[in-house]
Amino acid sequence: MRKNIVMIGPYSAIGGVSMHIRRLANLLKNDFDFNFIDESPVGNEKSSVFNLRTGNFLKYFSIIWKADIIHIHTSIWWLRGFHVLIGFLLRKKIVVTFHALLELKDSSYLNLIRKYTSLADKVVVVNHEMYVLLKLNKAVVREAFIPPDLNSEPELPVELKELLTQNSDKKIIVSNAFRLDLHNQEDLYGLDLMVEVAKQIKFENKPYKIIFVVASRDDKYGLLERNKRIVEDENLSKQITIFNHPISFVRLIEKSHIVVRATNTDGDALTVREALYLEKPVLASDVVERPEGTSLFQNRNADDLYIKADSILIMEKLESFPANDSYHEFYKNLYLTV
Repeated sequence: MRKNIVMIGPYSAIGGVSMHIRRLANLLKNDFDFNFIDESPVGNEKSSVFNLRTGNFLKYFSIIWKADIIHIHTSIWWLRGFHVLIGFLLRKKIVVTFHALLELKDSSYLNLIRKYTSLADKVVVVNHEMYVLLKLNKAVVREAFIPPDLNSEPELPVELKELLTQNSDKKIIVSNAFRLDLHNQEDLYGLDLMVEVAKQIKFENKPYKIIFVVASRDDKYGLLERNKRIVEDENLSKQITIFNHPISFVRLIEKSHIVVRATNTDGDALTVREALYLEKPVLASDVVERPEGTSLFQNRNADDLYIKADSILIMEKLESFPANDSYHEFYKNLYLTV
């Protein structure tokens, strides 16, 4: 009899965790039955996936009750604890994946997180630093990346296709963010750094074009408008385009010459893994240990970012992600032995 697995997390949101949940379920669809509890903001579109924010807790408990395993990808510490407790009380097998280093590094609730996570049957963290912080022997380190099924990825929007055509004589630099945010009072995703790089590109008249994708229109800190204003005031539209719409970023990576991850904190970035998997050069900040094949620049240093990117593009350096077909076996074994 096939096990019924309930995935809990931001299923419908645009971001690395939702992508991980969807790809994992697709990867194992022939081995297990999957159901989902979505924690994303409720949208206008109708969905067959139950959303926790509707407040229908009878439906929530019904889904948990029918499950053999609950796999929790929640990023909110207290909500994750709630899911763990409910799963424990209903005697369900529990798997917890931690996707974000920041939560463990900065949390004043770390001891409480450790205590409730100890109730889980298996724990997955996406990098070694998280393993050290969590201090649980049952935890295993496994990158969050799961290879994309390119045949199922949506095509790029017409506007982006036209933009790429208009810049076909240039080398394309791509970077992205789900939603612009602050960390340590700095631009977490480094859009401001990419704008500084655009200034350098203009000054040196380099044949480069930056496309920075921001999926969400939530501009809580005004970072999107501020950077758009700088691009307009400094006449940088030929050097950088800020595209504010959710897309299949892996499709854009396919069209790029280099991928930049300019975050000032990170877990195990899906963007970096996807770039390497697609055999694209990737340049990332040195804030965490990065996968083999990643080039590094000094965190929050726009000059170093430009120099490194320019060097890679001149050399047309190419690093490839080592072929690995163990993703299916790892997660299948995870669920079979829980």
